[in-house]
Amino acid sequence: FNPWAVVSAETETMPIKHIVLMKFKADTTVEALEKATANLLALKGKVPGVQEISFGPTFTTDRSNGYTHALVVDLDDKASLETYGPHPEHQAVVAADLKPNFEGPPLAMDYEF
Repeated sequence: FNPWAVVSAETETMPIKHIVLMKFKADTTVEALEKATANLLALKGKVPGVQEISFGPTFTTDRSNGYTHALVVDLDDKASLETYGPHPEHQAVVAADLKPNFEGPPLAMDYEF
C-alpha cells in the first residue's frame, strides 16, 4: 500500500473530500451564521455530485489559528468538485452569506478517499 500513489482517473473514480476553513468577523451576527449554515447545507440538494455537507464552528480555538468555522463537503469525484465550485447555487451562497462576513481568505483543501 502506497498512501502517496496517485490513482488514475481511467482506472478508478474516487470520492472527494472538500474542506474549507473560514475566519468570520467577530461582529458576524448569529442570524448571519444561521443563514449561512442553512444555505450551505441546502447545497446538497441543489448541486449535482454532493453526497454530504457539514458546517460548524470550532471548539478548539487554541489551535485553530484564527479560523472560526469549517465546511466539509463529500463529492462523488473530481468532476463533481469541478462542477461544485462555479455552480450558481454555490456562488450565490459564497457571495451573499460568506464573503461579506469573512475576516480573511478561506483555506481550502481537497483529497480523494
